[in-house]
Amino acid sequence: MKTFRRFLLLLAAIVLTTTVQAQVINGDLNHNGDLDVDDVTLLIDGYLTGETESLKSTVNPYMVDNSLIAGTWYSSKTNSTIFNADGTFGGILQGLTYKYMPFQKHILMYGPDGSFVQENVVLELTADSMLLKWPDGTCHLMTRTPPKEYISSIELSRTSVVMRPNTLAQLTATVYPADADDPRVSWSSSDEWVATVDDGWVYAQHSGTATITCTAADGSGVQVTCTVTVVGNTINNGHEYVDLGLSVKWATMNIGAKATKEYGDYFAWGETDPKDTYRWSNNKWSNGSSSTLTKYNTKNYNGTVDNKIVLDLEDDAAHANWGGTWRMPTCEECQELVDKCTTTLISLNGVNGYKVTGPNGNSIFFPAAGDRYFDSLKNVGDYGQYRSSSLNVDDPVSGWILDFNSNQFFIGYSDRSNGLSVRAVCP
Repeated sequence: MKTFRRFLLLLAAIVLTTTVQAQVINGDLNHNGDLDVDDVTLLIDGYLTGETESLKSTVNPYMVDNSLIAGTWYSSKTNSTIFNADGTFGGILQGLTYKYMPFQKHILMYGPDGSFVQENVVLELTADSMLLKWPDGTCHLMTRTPPKEYISSIELSRTSVVMRPNTLAQLTATVYPADADDPRVSWSSSDEWVATVDDGWVYAQHSGTATITCTAADGSGVQVTCTVTVVGNTINNGHEYVDLGLSVKWATMNIGAKATKEYGDYFAWGETDPKDTYRWSNNKWSNGSSSTLTKYNTKNYNGTVDNKIVLDLEDDAAHANWGGTWRMPTCEECQELVDKCTTTLISLNGVNGYKVTGPNGNSIFFPAAGDRYFDSLKNVGDYGQYRSSSLNVDDPVSGWILDFNSNQFFIGYSDRSNGLSVRAVCP
């Protein structure tokens, strides 16, 4: 008897119309995957359309003369048929009822006026699918899927934020219900001149106000917004900086860049101009090799020893290019950045890098600009290396750098002849 009910309940959820090319499955027969009598009762009351009071007869609430009007729960995996019974699709087979013949394994279809339409053979029946053979010999496989759970609301971590140009802020979106079938959201900005947004990361560009909109991707139309107000940055000699709450202020972009996400120029240690080729043979302070250093050296076997371990301002790429009180950070100031700031690996409008947030909550972005070696630019998007003004005393052919990759943000060292990025600081 239980098997009979399972057969009947699954087969009763089908109606044929002439609509074509449909592969969307519109509903579910139950909640838990079992053709359980109690669950089906709930779903008949909540999901089936076209049912009548006679469906709930005390004799058998799931059967009226072996026939039911089906809801919009099944569709063919072929490109020929949709099954429907709620009147939303037109066609001569709209509103069919079914009479199941369990012993013959046939389904009889009847039109709205009670006239016979056709008889289909049940070839295969499981809790999840049913294979029918049509009178013309074609076979149609019907499967079931749960009704789609749409996003009902979205909550943003912030509804307003004040930012400075070339800084970042993160918005996180929480969707409800948490088990929505498609929890994805999309992001957009009302004015990308003021601020852009990429996966919740807001990048402030110019003074003004923009509305950041977070939209459910499941077609439910649910949206929520955040107002972004961008105010002018503090300027030093024509270049912007951000106070991270550290001993020095950090520039918002690299030397040679026009925006925080640009890579900018590349500099050998102790040189103030970018060049096409980076090697010891054309290094300013090497006299052609790493063993013949002419300045900034602590070891006899590396050339002339002067024990200078910090760049003079005239050899400092930041000071030479930006002037004022701008300079390259020391190793200690880079270490302070690493120790006291929170670093987050992100992609800003397609540019990989790290968001660095100071103890006061302000942040800047370091793009993964790679490095230049000989005449090649390498590792762009994979890691970043930013020069300090400090010499590696134990190995004077190298200088200390701010170094990062996808796994860590740390202090390292690099050959003086390579071309690396420079991020300036000021008092």
